[in-house]
Amino acid sequence: MSETRQGPNRRNVLAVVAVGGGALACAALALPSATFVALPARGGGGGGRWIKTVRFDSLTEGRLVRVELVSDRRDAWTLEKQVALGAAWLRREGDRVRAWSVVCPHLGCAIEQQGEQAGSPRGFSCPCHDSAFDEQGRRLTGPSPRDLDALDTRIEDGFVHVEFRRFRQGTPEKISVG
Repeated sequence: MSETRQGPNRRNVLAVVAVGGGALACAALALPSATFVALPARGGGGGGRWIKTVRFDSLTEGRLVRVELVSDRRDAWTLEKQVALGAAWLRREGDRVRAWSVVCPHLGCAIEQQGEQAGSPRGFSCPCHDSAFDEQGRRLTGPSPRDLDALDTRIEDGFVHVEFRRFRQGTPEKISVG
């Protein structure tokens, strides 16, 4: 009779050890797996990225200059060095610099500088869909639902830094998408 009592007890102990060991093995795999899945999501906080562009003293007062926004780009686990992320229009105004995205808020076409030719005002235009903007980036005509998207700037160590952002197209509100 003592053998029959020990048999079920040993089986219970073995079952507990097997279930407990399996649970520990699952837990040991769960943490790295969760980190692997969640890691790419941590980088997309919706905030902009400050990009160093041109020397402040190279800008002429009131003159528009188009600059490429070049930086490293991390996509999930891949790091690409010195990638052109976009571009911006810069204009020096005294001791500060204003910047606008070159992407049209309507459908994402490239915004061009509009000169003073044949009586047309200075500013910006979208050649694809005839949207026009004044030199402050305000919408004048065309299907664009809003003004040009202004970008934040700061001057640091003699260089102009632009906060690169992308915005949703076709909406009257300026909505950042990263």
